[in-house]
Amino acid sequence: MSSLLWLLLYLAPLLGLTAALFAWFGWQWRGSDMQKRMDELAAQIETAQAALRQAETDRATALVASAAPAPQDPAVAAELQTLRGDLKAAQSEARLRQDQAAKANEAALALEKEMARLLADLEHLRAAHTSAQTELESLRSASPAPVAVETAEAPAKPKRKRATPAKPKAATSTLHEKITALEGQLSTHQTGLATLTQERDDWQRRIAKLEEQTPADTAGLGLARRTLADSEKRLAIAMAEIERLRLQTQVLRRVEEGESALLTVPDDDLTQIKGIKKIISEQLRAHGIRTWRQIAQWNEDEQRAFSELLAFKNRATREQWQQQARALHEAAHGPLS
Repeated sequence: MSSLLWLLLYLAPLLGLTAALFAWFGWQWRGSDMQKRMDELAAQIETAQAALRQAETDRATALVASAAPAPQDPAVAAELQTLRGDLKAAQSEARLRQDQAAKANEAALALEKEMARLLADLEHLRAAHTSAQTELESLRSASPAPVAVETAEAPAKPKRKRATPAKPKAATSTLHEKITALEGQLSTHQTGLATLTQERDDWQRRIAKLEEQTPADTAGLGLARRTLADSEKRLAIAMAEIERLRLQTQVLRRVEEGESALLTVPDDDLTQIKGIKKIISEQLRAHGIRTWRQIAQWNEDEQRAFSELLAFKNRATREQWQQQARALHEAAHGPLS
């Protein structure tokens, strides 16, 4: 999935850049054709003007040669009128062609700017992808090892209701280190969240500008909207990850705050709960869970946080750890207050 995302991130800007290049070459070809037409019109205008000047010169010569003004030849007058009409039409068409050429030049400049922007966006996407890969690697390295499944039962041993009391100071130190690590991951993700939020806002502004552009750049607008959707998706993932880390940090802080009340309380044998084997029991102790009372009093947030921290998913609910812990505590210590 990561490779496919990487491929899409690199191909989408390149396809948009290719479309922009073809559009720019099309405008260049159209501009050269318009320039040729304008040259032809200029030649026609020059010819018409020369003919008009020659006709006026001939008429002036004829008037000077005669004592009285000679009546104007209707054929000459008609020809002069036609030439004047052709001249005005040619001048109008020349102005129209000039306006079209100016618009073509503006469109070419806009395409060049869009190409430069697409190249900058491509570099930005590459940087974002590299950052996401780095964060993913850091998460993988920081995530707890999966719980091994015990396939064989250990030799039967007499169960003891009480385990040897653990050293509270060592457990507290381990728990504090885990909280510190979670806070570091949370800080890193919050920094990445700010970057992703800025990236999403930038794309929203670019889309707004493209929507106002005339003529509309359909290809560029489609690429920008797809990139915005991808940015919003990565932003949602980052927000969910931050919420998960924040919940885990809050839960472990509450456990750490309750450590002082458990300094004189001996540890319970957590393996007496069905579904908790030695490995999970050790992991629970490393996270400050040492008694049946603590498990019995888990709320929904704590159950979710420990399920994610220790990677046992919904086993606690499916195997009713809280109900078992309550029964064990009440049998050994009396009603749970």
